[in-house]
Amino acid sequence: MVDGEIPLAAVATAASGALVAEMTKAGWGSVRRLAARIFRRAGEEEEARQLRRLDADQAQIDSLDQGEVEERWRRRLLTLAEDYPEVLDDLKQLASRTPADRQGGVTQSATGNSGPVIQVGRDNFGELHTGEGRS
Repeated sequence: MVDGEIPLAAVATAASGALVAEMTKAGWGSVRRLAARIFRRAGEEEEARQLRRLDADQAQIDSLDQGEVEERWRRRLLTLAEDYPEVLDDLKQLASRTPADRQGGVTQSATGNSGPVIQVGRDNFGELHTGEGRS
């Protein structure tokens, strides 16, 4: 390992964590395309095989143990990087996704309303301002 170089296992661990975290987000498509590019290094057949696995995990992610899924993908990515060292830059790109990159979402604002505003959806967070108590 060259001085200052990140160990391959650490890159694979971070990349698998980002990959599994993205499975639960609406913006999954961009990460899936990056994963396809990563697996394509091993050939089209391997790319198709791994994407089938990835899609199956993504479809079931809410019912799976995410730690186990991360470990499974860490091993797959590590093996791929050992066999195809040129994939390292793509793995680093996946691993370095910032939290802002990882969060897809919609920002909504309602102003000038005389009644309540209701937002329906999953993973809602933020503050509720009802206008009461203001002068």
